[in-house]
Amino acid sequence: MSRRPVLPNFLIIGAAKAGTTSLAHYLRSHPQVYLADFELHFFVAERRWRLGPAWYEAQFTGARDEVAVGEKSPSYTRHPRYRGVPGRIGALLPAVRLIYLVRHPLQRIRSEYLHRALNGRERRPLDEAVLADPSYVDTSRYAFQIEQYLEHFDQAQLLVLTAEDLRHARAATLAQVQTFIGVTPSWQPPELKQEYNRTSQRPVRRPVARPLRRLLNASVRVGMPPRTVERLSYRSSSTTVDRAGVAFSDSTRSRLEEELRDDVRRLRRHLDADFNGWGIA
Repeated sequence: MSRRPVLPNFLIIGAAKAGTTSLAHYLRSHPQVYLADFELHFFVAERRWRLGPAWYEAQFTGARDEVAVGEKSPSYTRHPRYRGVPGRIGALLPAVRLIYLVRHPLQRIRSEYLHRALNGRERRPLDEAVLADPSYVDTSRYAFQIEQYLEHFDQAQLLVLTAEDLRHARAATLAQVQTFIGVTPSWQPPELKQEYNRTSQRPVRRPVARPLRRLLNASVRVGMPPRTVERLSYRSSSTTVDRAGVAFSDSTRSRLEEELRDDVRRLRRHLDADFNGWGIA
């Protein structure tokens, strides 16, 4: 008898550079949780949507009788760079639960800038880059991203948490997540004190030539695991980035805070009453 296809009942949708990798590591250790071992980016039209639902289902063939099955892809909260993601998720997974981690928006922007610089995808100074490329700021417009999802999902399907709480109140925050996805909330992973994928700790990696990256991405169609594709898409580099010297000028910081102030105000309705607005709003 063929096994019934398994699809996720929860997604970690972002935000990029807000602690999603750490949260995924903690949840993956839970005996009642099955979490895909790589970022699938399936619902992004520019990534793997064209591979179809059968490909997506195949990424969860390792799931057995776990209560919660999920995946993590921070690209799911990068509207308008990637459009239509909530609608695609809603069409395939209408009852899914969504976990969204948010972080001080300027700290998140700086961390993403460093991530791109370390991978060779950003060569401009910080101030110039973030003012020229709207995707930096748009990804930190958390209320704006949430509003795209609420056109397709009930508020009760969305859990919004801060990266600061995950860092400083880790056990309580993880218990909140585990309650939300329906698994035993008192369970704690052995590596709870460990943080993962911090940009300040990452080695420098550079993307390989674009034609080779296209070939590697095409290889997903014939069964090469996404993790293998991503690893082969980068090579080591001796280039360094002065992380400590990367900081916003006072004028750029003020401009960004002003641009984000209304979004932070709207975000308050999705977080606990003690949320401090990061001193922005």
